[in-house]
Amino acid sequence: MTIELTGRERLTRTFKGEKVDRISVSPFIWINNIYEMFEYVPNIDNNLTPDDFDIPVKFMEYHDYFNFDVLFTPGLLWYNYIPDTAENWDVSVTKEGDADHQKRTTIVKTPGGELKQIQNFNRSSRYLIVFAPQEYLIKTKKDFEIFAKYVPPAKYLDVDIIARAKQVIGNRGLINPAIMGVFNTLNQFRKLEDMMMDPMLDEGFYREMMEFFVNWNVKHMVNDAIPAGADSIELGGNLATSGVGPAFFKNYVLEYENRFADPIRKAGAFVVYHNCGDAQSIMHLYNELHINVWGYITGAPFGDVVLEDALKVIRPDIALRGNIDQVEFLRKATPFEIKERVKDLLNKVKPRGNWILSTSDFFFDGTPYENIRAFSDAGLEFGRY
Repeated sequence: MTIELTGRERLTRTFKGEKVDRISVSPFIWINNIYEMFEYVPNIDNNLTPDDFDIPVKFMEYHDYFNFDVLFTPGLLWYNYIPDTAENWDVSVTKEGDADHQKRTTIVKTPGGELKQIQNFNRSSRYLIVFAPQEYLIKTKKDFEIFAKYVPPAKYLDVDIIARAKQVIGNRGLINPAIMGVFNTLNQFRKLEDMMMDPMLDEGFYREMMEFFVNWNVKHMVNDAIPAGADSIELGGNLATSGVGPAFFKNYVLEYENRFADPIRKAGAFVVYHNCGDAQSIMHLYNELHINVWGYITGAPFGDVVLEDALKVIRPDIALRGNIDQVEFLRKATPFEIKERVKDLLNKVKPRGNWILSTSDFFFDGTPYENIRAFSDAGLEFGRY
């Protein structure tokens, strides 16, 4: 007789590469999905930390409704990568716009000079606020010198929400805040086109920046996030996809992601690597990453990963997560078609094991609940070992 595991036990064992009773059903869930269920329209100013909406409790209720195993992803404060005012670091933010569109200009004054960032925030749907930088903080070597000399410790994670989620979720799952890997972190401050050219034009400058952000990130995870209750850290690696090529990834990204992952694991937490896009040409290098899980095995048309290749290529102790398209398929298919797709997927992955049933990223607003239910029910029915 198979003993039914708790969500926490099931996910923990999967992350460790151990046998479980069934495949965890744990799609990537973002807060817009939670807001949609409870018809909460977030304020553009504090859409990630609303004062009148208990994210951990509602996150748990959402997962209970669909019978998901919980991987709690919130906690990242996208707009807090520039720390608040501190000694020798004077921050002022000017906001222009309305309830749906906002331009934020951030000026940082230091003894060594002034830094400037501009971001545009937009309500892309009733429940989701997105943003895009218009002007990046680090535009020149001088900007980086000022930043590195005066910037306070990183505080881009909400450790209070992590601690509360730990209490609320208990044995139902793991606390897995989704943040940025080192390459992605640099892109919070520097334009991607410049980052791609930096190693060619001035490799020393590029490595100096990456070195800084390894240490800056590690301290925040080890000193703040993990002590607050994070069981796992999900590192965003979706900018260094197949597009950068294997040579660039191996020479200029891999080392730094591992130097971020190693202290996290040493501190007792797991590491999930998040690439929800192209990965076919570089996924063999993921075997050199010091990670526990890779998501999200995104196939055509929104990624280039061939599932059968991933099952052969990725070393067996790395758990895999994803592969169900939420952009079009889950929104437009019938519940029967979804059930059949999930059944087919699980029949392919069960011989390998170490699989977590998930979408390729978070659900779009308006995804029919009967379709999400069909996804979950199929996972529970066909995911048993």
